[in-house]
Amino acid sequence: MKSSLSAFVDRIRAEQQLGREVPDFDPNNGNETAKYLFVLEAPGPKAVETGFVSFDNPDQTAKNFRDQLEKAQINRSDIVVWNIVPWYVGNEEKTQIRSVQRDEISVGSEYLRQLLKLLPELRCIVLVGGAARKAHVPLSSATAVRIISCHHPSPRAMNLQPSAQAENIEVFKFMRISTT
Repeated sequence: MKSSLSAFVDRIRAEQQLGREVPDFDPNNGNETAKYLFVLEAPGPKAVETGFVSFDNPDQTAKNFRDQLEKAQINRSDIVVWNIVPWYVGNEEKTQIRSVQRDEISVGSEYLRQLLKLLPELRCIVLVGGAARKAHVPLSSATAVRIISCHHPSPRAMNLQPSAQAENIEVFKFMRISTT
């Protein structure tokens, strides 16, 4: 039997007339029973390749994110990871994403509001990076769940601000402690 989150992905694929460009949720995460929803920008090339929005994907952003969560002692069974724009927005070769557009964020925000209804244990939403933060106002009118933000774990973001990794870890620790 298909999970409610996989059915949600199938519906997005059908409505947007896309296939693997909308990767599925990582089955190794808590997903429907998650306490924490992490919202990033858009799936990268490796997410499309593997078929999952996952910190196990073979790229530096995924590795940075996984390392930060581990250092903050966030259990994988407590998380669900998604994107403000749930489909790939890059070049045709699927090697590099571009910045998401305002209209894509608007459509993605509506999907995000729908996703919240599928996460009954949710305690906190973490908006990861600038693009995801643009969903703060739409989310604020859709849920009473705490909404916080952090830096994007991409190598570029981590290199531009040397304190970004430590700040993310502190945000995740605070989230874990304050929502128990």
